[in-house]
Amino acid sequence: MAKRPDTNDPRSRASRFRRARFRRLDALLRGIVAKKGRARVLDIGGRRDYWRLLDPELAPHVELTLLNYEDELAVGRDEADTMDVTYVQGDGCAMPQYGDASFDLAHSNSVIEHVGSLENMIRFADETRRVGEAYYMQTPYLWFPIEPHYGAPFFHWLPAPTRAQLNNRFNIRYTKRREDYRAAAINADHIELVDQWLVRRLFPDGTLYRERFALMTKSLIVIRAAGFAELR
Repeated sequence: MAKRPDTNDPRSRASRFRRARFRRLDALLRGIVAKKGRARVLDIGGRRDYWRLLDPELAPHVELTLLNYEDELAVGRDEADTMDVTYVQGDGCAMPQYGDASFDLAHSNSVIEHVGSLENMIRFADETRRVGEAYYMQTPYLWFPIEPHYGAPFFHWLPAPTRAQLNNRFNIRYTKRREDYRAAAINADHIELVDQWLVRRLFPDGTLYRERFALMTKSLIVIRAAGFAELR
């Protein structure tokens, strides 16, 4: 089984993509801080280790809320953290605890493809747009030939039952064989990449950006800057 790329290793390609992607987010956060003095950020489905990329000079001006499932919140968590971080167990498809525009920025990185059904994607997008004055959403692109979770070419273009059957029988590069078919089926059902057409309809008020590799679109980023920054 191949080793999954470590996004925390600055030498890895995955880490380089993440750092490059973070530049637009950095510009957006600086715009918010310039106008409001502080940036209230809700990272929907996020982990603490992702925010190691934040400029240390900017970090004291960011109030970060991480909303995720309990086991995911534990990843990269540091109880002695000096950054203003709040950990909340919750579901990004339903956030009634937060009012409209409760945060300056609603953020998600590689999350919407994991929420399940198309209905859940719609709910996730609606909630993201509702709770954030601005938002930033990134997701892997359906038509990039390498599936980023399994690491196998073209694997994500197969029907979910076929993906489950193959994972039930074999290791799929980064993903260990699941001897229990139920576990393989749940995993297959948990990853559904999206295309540009769908992203534009889920986030109609955002600007779409394409992250490219070898002249191909690798992932999609959609941002509603809400007048905080001018992004390219």
